[in-house]
Amino acid sequence: MLEQLKARAETTGRAAASDAAGRLAERVREAVPAVSVTVEGSAVTLAGRGLWRRWLADPALRWLGGLLR
Repeated sequence: MLEQLKARAETTGRAAASDAAGRLAERVREAVPAVSVTVEGSAVTLAGRGLWRRWLADPALRWLGGLLR
């Protein structure tokens, strides 16, 4: 019984993380032009020319979790 609950909780958690990653990717695409966004499972990867410099200057890039509110 406990193993079933653990497996169900893990499946639910993975689905929620995947959903949050998808929502974050969409919001980053809207908020930060000229940045490539890819999602693999629950991982969100940003790429683009001058991204490091933009990360330093743009609060939307430094606080990506704020885009999920």
